[in-house]
Amino acid sequence: SADLKLLEEATISVCKSLVEKNPRTGNLGSLIKVFLSRTKELKISAECQNHLFIWQAHNALFIICCLLKVFISRMSEEELKLHFTYEEKA
Repeated sequence: SADLKLLEEATISVCKSLVEKNPRTGNLGSLIKVFLSRTKELKISAECQNHLFIWQAHNALFIICCLLKVFISRMSEEELKLHFTYEEKA
C-alpha cells in the first residue's frame, strides 16, 4: 500500500544504520529478547486494562516486524546469522 511505501522510504536510513552496526551492538537481538520477556505480562495488562503497556508492546512488535522485513529482503542467510548470533564481549 501507499502508506507502507512511505514508511519504508522514511525509515530506510535508520534501517541501513542498524544493519551496519547491529553485528557489533546486538541491538535487534536485545529488542527481541526484551519483547519476548515482557510478553508474559501482556495477558495481565489486558486484564487490568493497562493500555500503555499494550501500546508499548504493539509498537515494539511493529518495529521488529519492519526491521526484519528490511533484513530479510536485503541480506543473505549467512548475513542474517551474523545479526542473531551476537555475543557480548567480557
